Amino acid sequence: MKVDDKLLKKSINTAMVFSVKEKKGKTSRERKFDESIDLIINLKDIDLKDPKQRIDKELILPNSISKNQKSNLCVIASGDLLVHAKKGGIDTISGDDLEKLNQLEKKEKKKFVRKYNFFVVEDKLMPLIARYLARFLGPRGKMPKPFPAGYGIVASVDELDSAIERYDRIVKIQVKKNPIVQVKVGKKSMNKDEILANIKTIVDYIVDQMAHKYNNIRSMFIKTTMGKPVKIDEDFLKNIGD
Repeated sequence: MKVDDKLLKKSINTAMVFSVKEKKGKTSRERKFDESIDLIINLKDIDLKDPKQRIDKELILPNSISKNQKSNLCVIASGDLLVHAKKGGIDTISGDDLEKLNQLEKKEKKKFVRKYNFFVVEDKLMPLIARYLARFLGPRGKMPKPFPAGYGIVASVDELDSAIERYDRIVKIQVKKNPIVQVKVGKKSMNKDEILANIKTIVDYIVDQMAHKYNNIRSMFIKTTMGKPVKIDEDFLKNIGD
């Protein structure tokens, strides 16, 4: 199912309306927080038993999806890289901290890995990551990867700065167990053209991975945190007032 910009914009606008629309008889109200906006893509005719048809990708969007991504980021480094990350207000651990973490029980390592969405690691510390944390990071899709497959391994302060900037625009796209993609594309406060550009980047990437391109897409929805899903479909949008 191929969609054009006009339909996407109309769907975004409708999702915004649904974010404040209450049940019949109740007054519509604005939320007291900046709601996230998600894109949901239901896929069809793919075999996830075949590893080649699964997706595990960190995708860089054209526009930031959040200004709070740093709270979900941990830098594992030494020397100047470690100092630079700390000055930037980012959570860090050193090589020595990594050694200490390895002495803890398995549940503590799992807790540490769950705490963050992304890990940026100095290249020379990757052997320790592979030895101590790979079995916890790998299954959760959080193992740092070198460019171009990923963006989590750095060797200089400049590379670290670039990585941190990218992480405001990075989303994880995983299709492993179920034929569905649900990914954050922005915030309600964002410019709608920026949200549109993010959505198109994700859809284009997913379509490019599919054997039958758009024919592998069953349906797509846009949803705000508190709103109900809006199907990206002309007939749906015509009938929502019924």
